[in-house]
Amino acid sequence: MDKDMKIVILGGKGQLGTEIYEYLKDKEEIYSFSHQELDILNYDLLEKKLQEIKPDVVINCSAYTKVDKAEEEKDECIKVNTIGAKYVSFLAYKVGAKIVYFSTDYIFDGEKSTPYTEFDDPNPLSVYGLSKLYGEKLTIEHNPNHLILRISWLYGIYGRNFVKTILNLARERKKLTIVNDQKGSPTYTLDVAKQVYELIKKDKVGIYHSSNQGETTWYDFAKRIIEILKIKDVEVLPIKTEEYPSIAKRPKYSVLDNFLLKLEGINIMRDWEIALEDFLNTYKDILLGEKE
Repeated sequence: MDKDMKIVILGGKGQLGTEIYEYLKDKEEIYSFSHQELDILNYDLLEKKLQEIKPDVVINCSAYTKVDKAEEEKDECIKVNTIGAKYVSFLAYKVGAKIVYFSTDYIFDGEKSTPYTEFDDPNPLSVYGLSKLYGEKLTIEHNPNHLILRISWLYGIYGRNFVKTILNLARERKKLTIVNDQKGSPTYTLDVAKQVYELIKKDKVGIYHSSNQGETTWYDFAKRIIEILKIKDVEVLPIKTEEYPSIAKRPKYSVLDNFLLKLEGINIMRDWEIALEDFLNTYKDILLGEKE
């Protein structure tokens, strides 16, 4: 197969970066760098690497994602998600490359009761959400050839995520108490990798909501994980947000509607339950044998 594009992945060893690399490595000419190999805040080194490679596309998967910790490490979070995003976007522009940036459902305040489209006004409740919104703005400002994917409740086989946390807890406890009054759309990293490639191939620009479809609560999400994997003797119990103390405020409702993807006929994001079943059935043996 001809490899037509040179693609650089930054943050290539993280949960999403690894998935995108694995999906694209046989399709295009991929240069993947971990945070340790290429820090996006190291402007000079980043510029040198991009000038050497001269990619067609730069996919920025480098991110500060610890939502609660960000409240205490505000500067660190904003540096990576905002200033880092600005550097990557501008340096991609300088070599004539498209920039891909990933944002989050946490840019919204959760006051709606119907899914958020790309045309709803953001109003983040947390430092993390704010840093991602700033990152969007600076990515757009510094490179007209930008592609921003807003994703939510991400999980996959690489890195840490809610699915793995639930399975670890299920090994240790007979009862799991999970928040039942926050709604969102769990999203499988593989679906995101496929969707981003589709958008890149079609040379799309702008902001796209790219989550798996439908909505659920963290409680129902956890219940489905336990049910699909047929884990016995573990009870999942619902609790309210107030009963689960966390530093960062989270939106009560942050379901994303892939409005533009659907309108343009390019939505390949599946229903969240179908994607979850696919993921759990594919990696069942690994997940049930894995301990952190």
